[in-house]
Amino acid sequence: MDPASEDKGAALADRNDRFSISYFIWVLLIGLLFAFGSDLDRIFNLWLMLVPITFLPALVVAAFWLAALIRNLWLKRWKRVTSIVVAPIAVCLIFASARMAGISPEFLRFAIWKSHYIEQVEKLPRTGEPRLATFDWGQTGGAGVANFIYTLVFDESDEIARAPEQRSRAWQDRMNRRCPGIAPCSPSDPAGFLIAVRKLDGHFYLVTTGW
Repeated sequence: MDPASEDKGAALADRNDRFSISYFIWVLLIGLLFAFGSDLDRIFNLWLMLVPITFLPALVVAAFWLAALIRNLWLKRWKRVTSIVVAPIAVCLIFASARMAGISPEFLRFAIWKSHYIEQVEKLPRTGEPRLATFDWGQTGGAGVANFIYTLVFDESDEIARAPEQRSRAWQDRMNRRCPGIAPCSPSDPAGFLIAVRKLDGHFYLVTTGW
């Protein structure tokens, strides 16, 4: 082979061997899709459709990632290989750090709409009692599987954070007046339900009800 052609091919290979952020972006997008999958299900009631919506793009990106890794290893493009290998590691570190900092899809959703919720709370009448408001955050599940209902609750008394038997009768009455007999308000009568209460900010709590 002509030495000039070899030099030209080597120079072309060197130009193609560079660090790239594109692999990180694609892996990050898939990570975000899985992280917000539950919220997408709650908002759009996807149920079984959530599986192809999340896993099909993930399979495509995984196949692309593996093919790119093999190709660049074969061509000895070490900077490209480094970019490909580091991408999922960097994404995992980002999500782990966010979790340790208390940042979650639910918290981000609340932060985005916080001003709207505060505006609705301010419209509540001042009766001398601690104010109480509920906001529907959707549900997941369907026939034959576990069902979960998510409710954002503003509780000025913060009694919702207590164990059910420690909540006052006055609180029970306020909750029953707010939405009597409705599943999202099952903290007022938790028998038969799995209740999880998580404080988001101030007097706002996310209540998860499952059965």
